[in-house]
Amino acid sequence: MARRDELLRAEAEGWEAFVALADALPPALVERPGMNAEGWAVRDVMWHLAFWCADAARALGAIAEGRFDRVREPYGDAEVNRLNDRELERSRGMRVDEVRAELHRARAAMLERFGTLAVLTADADEWFEESGPAHYAEHAPELEAWVRANRG
Repeated sequence: MARRDELLRAEAEGWEAFVALADALPPALVERPGMNAEGWAVRDVMWHLAFWCADAARALGAIAEGRFDRVREPYGDAEVNRLNDRELERSRGMRVDEVRAELHRARAAMLERFGTLAVLTADADEWFEESGPAHYAEHAPELEAWVRANRG
């Protein structure tokens, strides 16, 4: 199987698993803090994924257009933490339906930009995998545990 197909398969499987769990929760549980050690709600994780999918779409677009600057692009841990904190605060002021819509929109943009790549470069591979399938897999166990702990 070609690497692009492997990434797309992993992304689709991870996405379906994450969304199935998130969509099965009643709205009150989607907004209740405490899903993970940081105290995030499911809404916060959904926005977190949306933000990084949107950022991957931006990076993939730059790669496709030959504007990607590898020296400038990688975020260090401090920058990632700063962005995550900023976006967490942002998500807490949003309605769940807004967060959910943006998650779907950002994922679609990431997939669309990934599809425009004539060549799957190492940078594109990394951005797509880290923001999509690997990121879903990072947060899915927390969501699964939250669903199990909060079953009626």
